[in-house]
Amino acid sequence: MLKNILTGHLQVGEQSLRPEASLEDAGIDSLAIAELDLLLAEHGVTIGEDRLASVTTVRALDQLVDEHLAGR
Repeated sequence: MLKNILTGHLQVGEQSLRPEASLEDAGIDSLAIAELDLLLAEHGVTIGEDRLASVTTVRALDQLVDEHLAGR
């Protein structure tokens, strides 16, 4: 789900989504984080913009979303 949101809605290049890449290197800025928070909420995943912004890599973002998916 996260990959689809990032590559589809936020137009992040799939090649940028290497697990070790920083969010900045992947093209995920603060505006994208805010939009991601809204898009995740539409899918029933409520994390919060501050928490999303606290992770630094694509892997950490994926793990955070997975944790919230597992807990709902």
